[in-house]
Amino acid sequence: MCGFQKVRRRGYTLVEMCVAMIIICILVSISAPMYNRAIEQARLDSAAGNLKTIWSAQRAYWLKYHTFASDLTTLENEDLISASLVETQTLPNARYVYDIDSAGADSFVASASRSSSNSWNGEIQVNEFGQLTGSISKADGTTLSPQTLE
Repeated sequence: MCGFQKVRRRGYTLVEMCVAMIIICILVSISAPMYNRAIEQARLDSAAGNLKTIWSAQRAYWLKYHTFASDLTTLENEDLISASLVETQTLPNARYVYDIDSAGADSFVASASRSSSNSWNGEIQVNEFGQLTGSISKADGTTLSPQTLE
């Protein structure tokens, strides 16, 4: 046997720590845009769900009055929707602003417009049949459409 003994190291070297940090930074830089897109898709799907709530409220209102309500305040006064949907019209930081664009005896269109965003804009709508249309887009060309379960 030689007189040399293996020395056991404890801890990590500076080079090993730098390599680990570089790998973590690369993974974060790759995943951050996907995370932001997923968050925006979730916000859009939530807005679509709120439009479906307005659609249901309009149907209940139509059954009672045989016409669709022309504004959200009317639906709120009938206790068919939450006041939080009406308040989006006056809140400066609301992510989506909800409104009834048109309403009559036979049809209506309600919309959710993206607001309070420097990068995303657009609008989605629901009609008297419960059909969702529209999308939001980003300056880089990314477009998102609502993905609700029927």
